[in-house]
Amino acid sequence: MGQGMRGLFVIGNEDAASRKIHQAPNIGGAYIIRGSARIRKPRFHVAYAPPALAPDEEILTRLHLSATGSVSRGALGLPAASQGQPDANGGDLPIRQLRRALDDLLVPKPAFYWLDFLASITCFYAGFAASVVLPLNNPLKLLSALVAVLSVYRAVVFIHELAHLSPGRVPGFRVAWNLLCGIPLLVPSFLYGSHRDHHARRAYGTMKDGEYRPWGRSGNRIDIVIFSFSSFLGLPAGVLRFGALGPLSWFSPRVREWVAVNASSLVVDPRYRRDPPSQLEARGWRVQEAGVFTYLLVIAAALVAGLINAELLVQLYIIGTAGLFLNSLRTLAAHRYHSAGNPLTATQQLLDSLNYPRRSWLIPLWAPLGLRFHAMHHLFPGIPYHNLAAAHDRVTGMLPPGSPYHRATGYGLVASLAELWRNAR
Repeated sequence: MGQGMRGLFVIGNEDAASRKIHQAPNIGGAYIIRGSARIRKPRFHVAYAPPALAPDEEILTRLHLSATGSVSRGALGLPAASQGQPDANGGDLPIRQLRRALDDLLVPKPAFYWLDFLASITCFYAGFAASVVLPLNNPLKLLSALVAVLSVYRAVVFIHELAHLSPGRVPGFRVAWNLLCGIPLLVPSFLYGSHRDHHARRAYGTMKDGEYRPWGRSGNRIDIVIFSFSSFLGLPAGVLRFGALGPLSWFSPRVREWVAVNASSLVVDPRYRRDPPSQLEARGWRVQEAGVFTYLLVIAAALVAGLINAELLVQLYIIGTAGLFLNSLRTLAAHRYHSAGNPLTATQQLLDSLNYPRRSWLIPLWAPLGLRFHAMHHLFPGIPYHNLAAAHDRVTGMLPPGSPYHRATGYGLVASLAELWRNAR
């Protein structure tokens, strides 16, 4: 093969699950894939792009990168990543070939969604009720409250799945989730429609991504602390949004546009501005807003009539806020947050995200519904949560050790938070 060629090799006729990908021995940025989905006869393909450097220099540079996996690209003459950007040493991943190997994992299974969500929301209501009725000196009161926190956290996180579910894939689930969880907890599903910007290739890590802050860069410790403790304002903000701003927006086009753009997204960046909804989307928003507003009116009327007391609402606030705080810690550990604000390649986005594959009973508690495989989720957002573990196992078995995917790994919540805090000093 000619010098300076960057190639992708496809060999064999195995099925997707048995496919293996290896880095080409003499080309640091290439991968060998053994086996390919839908291939019936052995065949050999080579795809290449002209080298940016002189042929001999390109080969030597990639050999060095392949051997070390840690040398700066700019120092070796390759185009360097922007300062503070994740570097994709070792070559970009063969995304299309990996995608074909995971085709069978892209279909959601409704039974998983229904059973998981209904169990979670039932545990929340049961745990909350027990924490309310049990006396303060009963040790089961604290246990019930803990069950309520973890269960409501898991139930609310289904809003992330809803953001990725195509209409009709799990019939009735969106309506049920809003009625049992979204509306009572002041987080109707339309608030997370902005999540698609977080996965847009040209938006991730930039000003257009409302779910990203450069917390992993120097000078952001105060920003991290402010974000963590903003959890205490989540429920009051929901009351303001749906008890006052929502109804006002129904009667004033100017208020309606301002609320849609500035106060209708679950984001971490206060500078984020959401696009106004289409007419069809706006009708769905109004229905959900009306549901939350009606719910707040019922709560207020029950409080005035003495059917419920303020202590009940305080306990609900404490449990809800604890769930929000846990989610804020999980958010801080989901990425490395190294982006300087410029668009990243798919491999750079992967390296800026983290998986937590270590076997531990604690990790699924703070990273439920497959959020422990967040790097895999960013690589293939269409994989439903119940298949992410299988997708992770398959990809790690196909790629060689030291690949960008293997390097997108965290050890645990405390370790990732400590690393983020060090980088933000």
